[in-house]
Amino acid sequence: MSGPLSLTPMFNFNYMEDHKDEQSLTFHSHEQAEIYYFHHGKCTYLIGDQILQLAPGDLILMNGLTLHCPKLFQAHPYVRSTLHFDQASFQRIFTTMGHPHMLSPFAQVKPLRLSFRGSAKEEVEQKLAQLHESRDGDSARFQLAFMDLLALLSSYWGDEREEAPELTSQKEKTVQAIVSFIEAHYHEDLRLEAIEEALHMSKYHLAKVFKEMTGVTIFKYLYQRRINQAKIAFLVSQASVTDICYQVGFNYPSHFTKVFKQLTGLTPEQYRRQAAAE
Repeated sequence: MSGPLSLTPMFNFNYMEDHKDEQSLTFHSHEQAEIYYFHHGKCTYLIGDQILQLAPGDLILMNGLTLHCPKLFQAHPYVRSTLHFDQASFQRIFTTMGHPHMLSPFAQVKPLRLSFRGSAKEEVEQKLAQLHESRDGDSARFQLAFMDLLALLSSYWGDEREEAPELTSQKEKTVQAIVSFIEAHYHEDLRLEAIEEALHMSKYHLAKVFKEMTGVTIFKYLYQRRINQAKIAFLVSQASVTDICYQVGFNYPSHFTKVFKQLTGLTPEQYRRQAAAE
C-alpha cells in the first residue's frame, strides 16, 4: 500500500490504497484524466448518470470533469489504484508518435469501463505494479511504464462492449433515475416537484433514498453538477460569467458565485484566470 506519488505536475499515482478518505467519498471532479482500477472489496461507483457495480478487475477510464463518487460499504475493504495525469501533455506526445487516438476515451463525457478477468487481469495488475516499482526511479522510466499501460488498454477499447450495469435493488434504480433526470434537466429551474412528477414517487421518498444511497442531498448533487458544467464552460467558452451562470441553471449570479466558491475554493473569475494561466 502507498500514498500518492507526484513525480511531476503531469502525474498523481496512488497504488493499492485501502483507506477511505473524506474527499474521495463525496462527488467531485478534477481537470486531470483518470485511470481507476478496482483491486478488491466492494464498491458501487456513481459517474455522471451511471451507477457501476464494480468487481475486482474492473478498470475505469474517465476525463475527470465528469462528476464521480464511490459508494462504499462499511464492513468491506476498498482497495484501488488511481492514476491522474495531464491529458494535454500526453496528447501532444502521442500525436507526435503517430497515435493521436491513444487518449480518445478520456475525451468523452461518458466513462469507459473495462472488465479484466483471468490472465488479462494479471497482466493489467502487473503493469500497475511496474508503475509502482518505478516510482523511486526517474520520471522518464515512470512515463514509459505509463505509456506501456495505455498501449495495453488501447488494445481492448475496440472490442469492449459496455453493458448496462445490473442494478440489484429498487433503491439503486431510484438513484439512477434521479441522476439521469438531473443530467437531462440540470440547466433548468429544477425543483423536487418536477422530479416527483417525472418519476411518480413522493419527493420525500426520493430525497430520503438519494441521501441514503449517495451520502449527499439531491440539491447538493444538482449544484455540484451545475458547477462542474460551469468549469467545463470556462475552459472551452469565452461567454461571460453571468451568461454561464444562467446557462447552467442558476437564477442569480450572486448565488452562482457563492456556490462556485464553496465547491471550488475560487470565485468564477479566479477560476477562469487560473485555467487560462495554466
